[in-house]
Amino acid sequence: MKKVVYLPLDERPCNYSFVQFLSEKQKNYRLVCPTLDEMGDKKIPADYEKIEAFLLRECADADYLVIAVDTLLYGGIIPSRLHHLSKETLEERLNVLKEIKKHNPKMTVYGFSLVMRCPCYSDADEEPDYYGVCGQEIFEYGQNEHKFKDGKISEAEYLAEKARLKVVEPYLDDYLTRRQCNIELFMKTLDLVGDVFESFVILQDDSNPCGFTAMDQAKVRKMIAEKNLKVDIYPGADEGGMTLLARVVADMEGYAPKICPIYPKEQCKNVIPLYEDREVYKTIKLQVESAGGVLCEDEENADILLFCNLPVGKVQNISVPHGRQYYDRDLPAYIARMKKAVEEDKGVAVADIAYCNGADVRLCERITQEIGFFKLWGFAGWNTSSNTLGTVICQAILRYFYGDTPTHRKFTAERMYEDIGYCAYVRKQIWDFEVEKMGYKYEDTKVQVGEVSARVEELLNEYMSANYPELTDNYKIAKCYLPWRRMFEVGLVIEEK
Repeated sequence: MKKVVYLPLDERPCNYSFVQFLSEKQKNYRLVCPTLDEMGDKKIPADYEKIEAFLLRECADADYLVIAVDTLLYGGIIPSRLHHLSKETLEERLNVLKEIKKHNPKMTVYGFSLVMRCPCYSDADEEPDYYGVCGQEIFEYGQNEHKFKDGKISEAEYLAEKARLKVVEPYLDDYLTRRQCNIELFMKTLDLVGDVFESFVILQDDSNPCGFTAMDQAKVRKMIAEKNLKVDIYPGADEGGMTLLARVVADMEGYAPKICPIYPKEQCKNVIPLYEDREVYKTIKLQVESAGGVLCEDEENADILLFCNLPVGKVQNISVPHGRQYYDRDLPAYIARMKKAVEEDKGVAVADIAYCNGADVRLCERITQEIGFFKLWGFAGWNTSSNTLGTVICQAILRYFYGDTPTHRKFTAERMYEDIGYCAYVRKQIWDFEVEKMGYKYEDTKVQVGEVSARVEELLNEYMSANYPELTDNYKIAKCYLPWRRMFEVGLVIEEK
């Protein structure tokens, strides 16, 4: 049995638990993670000394290491935007990877990291406190710098806009000092590709084509080109651990599964998802390859058929589940094609990326009525397109190698409760009608387990029992919590009945 050490991007279930859920009771490898006590808590970073001790201890005899570099350096994705650590301290932390590899040179290391984002809105929930006051202006300041640097505006226009944005000046030194520190550490991390990292993935949490993040991404791309580094860059973030887990499994098994994307209509492949910067088919190719698979355009020879549910046109948020582009995709014909493939005993996985932030209820109702979710090799439909793709591709690859295990089915059950039940229905119900009456806010439920989480569980049970009996007849919610004490994400532990 191989040993896989995993350092997650943060403590939320999508980063911390999903990889563990998929690895439960696997006979071919054993996954080792830090305890939740060793991880951080949103804006509180993970304890570096504990993380370092965990890595030195567990990597000594490991076969693989999957590591979120932002956690090693800063203590998590949110702390990477808040820290006041010196460059020297961060370099010492990065050097731990060299030490680990030196003591265990046979260990394969897969890493991923993100270029620090710059949101275009004022909100301090995941940013420094001052971002709630002038976050939009900081974003616009970066755009102004970028446009002038690229010669897209005159000096007079640049200076006029800079004068308008003087409100951000009290905070710019803190913000830009951190950005400069982070990008320098990013470059030093890339220096380890080939010597320490067997493979490295850069995930784009911010795909705006203009601004501070875009300028930093350009620096990264320039270094990759100059040094001819083998590094994948594409939109994503919280699916990174699952993508590289799939790569570990494909490497262990010595085979790259052939994955064929199938769209409702051919033009769907050219859709650019919300929050992303390129046509979806380009990201799918990189997601498949980063996960250890091979993109295949021949359905007959594919190991996995990846049904990518998309509109014929602009993707919308789940809160606006209508539009001509959704009717034009011909959902009945798409379901019929999916059903035929399942009946022919082909490996069918569904990436439900028709909407952002939740599953497509029209699709899901037809799957449960006409096919059955537990006949699928994978299903996901949460947050961004790339989050969903990385999740379902990983599940499908593990299903290909290890079969229809209880672990596989339980993960499908968790996705149904969360992506269909919570993201597409329950979250909006409580947000719109209940959370403020209960004395809480969408972004502040005070505790992980309490009145709000209890109501979430109650509504999930009601909704899924009424609409997805194939799920609730066989699985139940053992634990429901709100990991960051807000309504955006939910934490679930699912058990067989």
